[in-house]
Amino acid sequence: MLRTGRKLFLVIAFLVMANGVSATHIVGGDIAVKWMTGNDFEVTLTFFRDCSPTSADFDAMVEVGIYDKVSNVMALSFTMPLISRDTLQLGDSCFTPQNLCVEKGIFQTVLTIPPNPDGYYIAWQRCCRNFIILNIQNPGAAGMVFYAEVPDPALHDNSPVFGSYPNAYMCAGEVNLKSFACYDPDGDSLAYSLVTPMNGFTDQTNVGQYPGAVVLTPGPYPGIAWQSPYDAFDMMGGSPPMNINTNTGMITAQPVNLGVYVFAVKVEEFRNGMKIGEVRRDIQYQVLNCLLISPPVFSSPAVTTVSSSTSSLVYNLVAGDSLSFDVTVTNNNSGDTLFLNGSSEIFSSQIPGMQASFRNDSGPGTVQQKFILQTGCEAIRESPYQVDFYGVKRTCYGLMITAIHVDIFVRPPPEGMIDSLLPNVFTPNNDGVNEFFHVRATGDFCQDQFRFRIYNRWGTLMYETEDFRFEWDGKNKNGNKLPEGVYYYLMDVEFRHDSIHKRGLIHLCL
Repeated sequence: MLRTGRKLFLVIAFLVMANGVSATHIVGGDIAVKWMTGNDFEVTLTFFRDCSPTSADFDAMVEVGIYDKVSNVMALSFTMPLISRDTLQLGDSCFTPQNLCVEKGIFQTVLTIPPNPDGYYIAWQRCCRNFIILNIQNPGAAGMVFYAEVPDPALHDNSPVFGSYPNAYMCAGEVNLKSFACYDPDGDSLAYSLVTPMNGFTDQTNVGQYPGAVVLTPGPYPGIAWQSPYDAFDMMGGSPPMNINTNTGMITAQPVNLGVYVFAVKVEEFRNGMKIGEVRRDIQYQVLNCLLISPPVFSSPAVTTVSSSTSSLVYNLVAGDSLSFDVTVTNNNSGDTLFLNGSSEIFSSQIPGMQASFRNDSGPGTVQQKFILQTGCEAIRESPYQVDFYGVKRTCYGLMITAIHVDIFVRPPPEGMIDSLLPNVFTPNNDGVNEFFHVRATGDFCQDQFRFRIYNRWGTLMYETEDFRFEWDGKNKNGNKLPEGVYYYLMDVEFRHDSIHKRGLIHLCL
């Protein structure tokens, strides 16, 4: 374990490999930083390699460089030992992709990092990528950079940490879901995006030997060159192009051409609305021919538009409305497990004016859960709330997904109206006729104000309400029946564009 007191915090410069050996075994990796105590931080480099017999092995040690995020001056360099390695299980018990083997290696150390208001970045550079990659130019001479940014170490921040490694393959012609969700120990907000992988400054003559000046070159780092027809907006082909949910890190892709592809996921970390750091995972995927299986089928809710395997619904609600419907999905292949999942911002308790519930579920045949939503005034906005329901079959040949997309608009209630003629006699005697005193009125309860008060002849308040839709049954505010007689009312209404103030008499007859 190496400690150092020089400036820095995250940005690993992963330098490895024996002299003269290129990095064609590397299929992905990322960097994470964990605060320990004081100014001590644990730095972890997670490295994925192709573990086929012809691929180079992990290095026993890697060199890391940390740079000032503003000046790009290197603050320090250090080495990290390989502390663990594990061959990943791809596929499942009934299907294993042929000629596809991925091993995970962990390099780790603990550093003492001095405060620096600029923050740091960490970057490891290496050449070269696998020559069979289809979506970048001259892949056998293209380098790579594993990269992370961290704020001033005085903040004692923990970087986001990627979850388990998704299967290293996708099924051609099918909708594939791959989760790149991160966990943030500090509870910071995360935003996900697909980005162009970094190329760095290594090449076939400077492959990143240890030690070597090329590996410790500061940024900013150039990206790889895309091979037409692929680009930063269409990294793997297929329709629609691969995309990522900015809130959840779920990648959706439907590639059609077999082969090997590379892309990168950037996860930005925000605290109090300000970006404080980011991590990236550079990753390689192979598109395979998988056995075609019937996708899940939604029988409810009924959809209005259908596009490919995604159906769309639109609901227009007025604040105060509720919405409830069953979500039912059926598995046409009884041997496969079926998952029903829902994804939306409204499932968070942090959305004002929205109370939504939906429980993810699974089963072998038909799976059904109820979606329930109650809206309030705070939920009013121009843009829709988006909800996605997924029917997912985890089979031996990958994932089969059918999706329903729902747009929910929450509009303000219409402007209030009130009848200027109010009744003056009512008979709350339980004969079923004229039992209640009320006004004929509607109101935008989100903005309009209504107050109705009833007094006896001595000026004592008997009843009051702020509800446009009230019905007075002749009882006082304590729930006791009032005697027959004449009572007085005051009505005050504030509409968006008008004010009404009215007083009058009510004859209570028994």
